[in-house]
Amino acid sequence: MLKLILTFIFFFIISCSSNDKDELINDQSVYDNNTYQDFELFNKAKKNITNKQFDLALIQLDKIEVLFPNSIYANKGMLLNAYINFLLKDYEKTRAIAENYKKYYPGSADIIYANYLEAMTYFVLIKKSGYSQENANIALNKFTFILNAYPNNKYEIDIITKIDLINNNLANGKIETAKFYLTQGNNTGALVYLLDIFNNHSSSSSIEETLFYLTKTYNDIDEYDLAKKYASILAYNFPDSNWYQKAYNIVNNLDYMGEDKNWFMLLNPIKILKNNSEKKPSNSDIQSLE
Repeated sequence: MLKLILTFIFFFIISCSSNDKDELINDQSVYDNNTYQDFELFNKAKKNITNKQFDLALIQLDKIEVLFPNSIYANKGMLLNAYINFLLKDYEKTRAIAENYKKYYPGSADIIYANYLEAMTYFVLIKKSGYSQENANIALNKFTFILNAYPNNKYEIDIITKIDLINNNLANGKIETAKFYLTQGNNTGALVYLLDIFNNHSSSSSIEETLFYLTKTYNDIDEYDLAKKYASILAYNFPDSNWYQKAYNIVNNLDYMGEDKNWFMLLNPIKILKNNSEKKPSNSDIQSLE
């Protein structure tokens, strides 16, 4: 009877408060009086997450770890713990838990999610003020690793969308740097960034502007063949672009252009595959563990 009363008191406390995590975890009765199975605790944790009761969810997951250390739900609970810390914006802790998961469960089918969570901790920082593009590069490398190491995984579409967003972010930063160098008369410095965009971010939203500045810069330094090359790529891929019209005006004195709207075909231009405009960017959204 005493045990039944204590159990009732414990669950009454749980139902009335979601902010006394430390006090509850330090109370041994949390573990001694547990009457739930591992899967029930796991489902309770997921429900608490849905209700944004993160402290309660962490308590449930801690109980699984302590009372059912060999359970498959202890395995999944570790990743759910990392997910909660991600939602709480504790990215360092999220990464630490994800790394530990990969170390402890190298053969787990959910190791993809551990890698995904870790990549997301860098992705969400891309547009935060005060952060460099290093976060974008790290996120890009980690997302690319997942696609290569785990083809056709269930996060693939989401990851591809995020890679597109990262490429746009990196390209936008690089083209701004290139334009700054051009204002300083440093054509060589500008070309380093413009060629980087062309070679590594050709599917980005900045590619049209990049091709224009490549045309203009090479024309300015009397590299006319290269100016023709990038103008032809711009004309072939984006014939209706305002950037192409500007590029055409720069090189319109070249004898092969004339009135032929297909002049660029003489140079066998490159076909550029741009982002699928029908994709809906997911920005900072993260998929939860199923």
